Amino acid sequence: MTDTLTHHELTAEWVADNQGRAILLTQPSDNYDDPREVLIHPWQLRAVCEQFGIIASDPQAAKTIATLTRRLHLLRDRIERLHEYLLNHSDHKHADLSYELTYATATAEIAEEFCAELVTDGELDAPPARRPSQAELL
Repeated sequence: MTDTLTHHELTAEWVADNQGRAILLTQPSDNYDDPREVLIHPWQLRAVCEQFGIIASDPQAAKTIATLTRRLHLLRDRIERLHEYLLNHSDHKHADLSYELTYATATAEIAEEFCAELVTDGELDAPPARRPSQAELL
């Protein structure tokens, strides 16, 4: 992530002040004065954007996001259990379950990708465990 954004003549950059990190907004003047600067806390900027409808702070949206996050994690966990069962408990050495194993592996990887950036309480940002491939198990 970069610490500076320039958009037309406005520059925004992270700075440290006596209260912690803040955003310094600088816009050049009309050639008569020094550049105009405003130091603003990130929460103040967010409040201004919410007030004027630039970003939403809808409690119902937050609730919906939490519900969808919970459901995606549940779906991912169920797919992981199916994948683990097919790899470790099915009769794939005697029956040809290559399609089922390939499909389950791909679906588990898709579910993991869908949940990659979702964070729930108590969940660490650890990378997912690597799944052994069908070829490695045979």
